[in-house]
Amino acid sequence: MTVVLTVGELLAAFRPVAEQMLRPDEFHTARFWIAPIHAWDDDRDEDALAEDQDALVWDLCGEAGSSSTLGVAIYDDERQLLGALASDLQDFIAESTFAWGELRPIPPLGA
Repeated sequence: MTVVLTVGELLAAFRPVAEQMLRPDEFHTARFWIAPIHAWDDDRDEDALAEDQDALVWDLCGEAGSSSTLGVAIYDDERQLLGALASDLQDFIAESTFAWGELRPIPPLGA
């Protein structure tokens, strides 16, 4: 099964996850967007469908990073996709200069 979400829907679903993983000062200055994996400057329109070769891109505390490709076709539901994105964010945070070595917990994503 393929997860079908617009860019806007995916960002709206991910922001609460990120908010729980980041400190308030980090979250309030964070920027999240969806772009093709190799073209982070190509910010996708919120009405466009999120595609397999897109990535969730972020700028946190002046450091840019991204998820791996969304691969929306391989996930059975939105919860699985959000879990994969949260795992990528968790890795980024642990390797960042602002939170080096911190393993921030991934919040419960529902059933």
